[in-house]
Amino acid sequence: MAHTSSSFRPSTLLALGLVAGCAGTGLDDTGPDTSTADTGVDSEAPRPDRVTLTVTLDGVPEEGVVVLQGGLDVHHLTDASGEVVVDIDWDREGDIALLASHPDARIGLAVVREALERIDLESFDASDNADYIFDAPGVAGAGTAAFCGHCHVTFTEEFTASPHATSASNPVVHDLYAGVARALDEADCGDAGGVWKLGTAPGGAGDELRCYVGRGVLPDLNPGCTDCEDQPAQTGACADCHAPGIDGSLGGRDLLDARETSHESGVHCDVCHKVESVDLDAPAGVAGRLKLMRPSEPDAFQTGYVPLTFGPLHDVPNPRMGAVQREHFRSKDFCAGCHQLDQPALIPGQSLDAQRWPEATLPIHSTYEELGSSTQQCQDCHMPLRFDLGNGADLENIWNIFPGIAGGWLRPDGVASHRFPGPRAEESGFLESAAGLAVSKSVANGTLTAQVTVSSTRPPHAFPTGEPLRHLLLRVQARCDVAPLAVSGGDVVPDYGGALETKVGGDFTRWEDARPGDVVRVVSRPGGFVEYTGFGPFGDGRFSTSEKGLAVEAAAGEVVVTAVDAGVASFDGPLPAGDVAYLSRSDGLPVAGEPAGDWAGASGWGFARVLADAEGERMVPHHRAVDIVSDNRLLAFQGWTSTHEFDSPCAEPEVEAVLVYRPYPWDLAGERGWAMTERVAASGVF
Repeated sequence: MAHTSSSFRPSTLLALGLVAGCAGTGLDDTGPDTSTADTGVDSEAPRPDRVTLTVTLDGVPEEGVVVLQGGLDVHHLTDASGEVVVDIDWDREGDIALLASHPDARIGLAVVREALERIDLESFDASDNADYIFDAPGVAGAGTAAFCGHCHVTFTEEFTASPHATSASNPVVHDLYAGVARALDEADCGDAGGVWKLGTAPGGAGDELRCYVGRGVLPDLNPGCTDCEDQPAQTGACADCHAPGIDGSLGGRDLLDARETSHESGVHCDVCHKVESVDLDAPAGVAGRLKLMRPSEPDAFQTGYVPLTFGPLHDVPNPRMGAVQREHFRSKDFCAGCHQLDQPALIPGQSLDAQRWPEATLPIHSTYEELGSSTQQCQDCHMPLRFDLGNGADLENIWNIFPGIAGGWLRPDGVASHRFPGPRAEESGFLESAAGLAVSKSVANGTLTAQVTVSSTRPPHAFPTGEPLRHLLLRVQARCDVAPLAVSGGDVVPDYGGALETKVGGDFTRWEDARPGDVVRVVSRPGGFVEYTGFGPFGDGRFSTSEKGLAVEAAAGEVVVTAVDAGVASFDGPLPAGDVAYLSRSDGLPVAGEPAGDWAGASGWGFARVLADAEGERMVPHHRAVDIVSDNRLLAFQGWTSTHEFDSPCAEPEVEAVLVYRPYPWDLAGERGWAMTERVAASGVF
């Protein structure tokens, strides 16, 4: 009986000829070619239908090792003596090889010739190596095998276009981090009340002149600092998730430390595939919840380290990968590494209300917990299967190489996309399929009463989810023929819908910034709170109706500015009495692709997780939060009905409703100069 064994010592990698660019397998440093690989299989040798072999770990027979034929999803486990019997499918296309997968060792292989005795595995060094330099994804289809994109062309193209790729370079993130508005020039900065001065540019680009205006992580968390960007004491842990691949120590890094790959590629391939395990009880990100393991064993050339990556498959034996199987890549637990953030008060000297938040943390990002007991995984929607790739190394769709050890086997059950589609990607259709609208209406005594129901139709988590600045606005309008009807009562868009100016009490005729054509919307606050079912304490009985914080508001009416004289406005009709007035430049309804309108006080509704700071300001960036005032976002497959009243001279008026998605509040976008257009999630005429 011929003796064949496999272990992953550096010398063995050289013997297999698979280290530098997958040599001898149809893959070289210039990219895969169209030749057929020499598999080393003797076509004249006997073909055993069944193979018995022993798997050892560090020289000792090991029980419970997964053994399978490459490309087949039929798993066998070794017994107490390390032995396993495997039936061989000789009709499977590609290399006929057996793989042994153990959580403490790189996947081992043995090519099936005429008989086998064992596969020898060696434990990898389980320490994390802070001297390791993260590999860049590279350019799809180019470069050497040191880059993911050399072989994983489609994955790299998808990733490059995903939000994960820009997590560390996102200008909005950096504006909120440093307390700046990089979109404003010097003149606009002065008009906004900001300070124009030199500061540290993201990505190691040196100093740049920019506008310092509004709140920011560094100035807020480092009070009294003269240059908050020079080695700040507190960084808010932003980089732990936004730039997890900063070389060196993991966790607690300054976002401005991100350079080159860590800045340009954000949450990239070599970060995710270095995650060895997930500890849900630890802090979010690479500070603890995501347990990274960077390789430590020197390679045969003493110029780097023997590759070590973690992934979902048991049959990836290419030594360039150094693959180890981990089930968390198929689980929402992996995504919880960053998409579940429970945060204490971060600003020095501030704390949370202990009675309201007894665990001393706020559920800032709660997508993971929102899924609850659902069996649906994040990957089901955000890494949908593709059936046009062949496998993760693009067999069939790009490369025409022999399936097997070097390029992997074909995956007829599909390959998970690495585009990570979500509602921000317009081509995904996620936003447009997330909610539905329904309207019931009646007319009595010249008043139209319309009830508009917004229902969550697709996401198994709350809608919207993730970053709490995100929210939904419902805008409702009625008309007889083409003439809009005057609003006379009912629910309204909350304050975070945006306004040029807001007045609480006082003289509603004085508006310094008003001009003819503007709209003044007046809202009554009669007292009391709205009862609703929200996430966590906003729906589990812990909070009372008043503690859920959604104050009753009703439309009192609106008027159009016809003239302004010394800051005093005239209107096209009597000014309604009320408690709050909003000055707006937007009228009608939101239009997809048009600049986002300021809709506060208009007939409609809002769905948001509203964070407040110690000064009572609402919808603040989460580093400032000391409370969640309300959280009435739509829960999975649930709905909410709002009521709206209009003066109606006709018996059969039309009602039009538009639901829009906002990534951040209108006022904040205006302060920072962020372009924001209307993203319509649902609309209809009823």
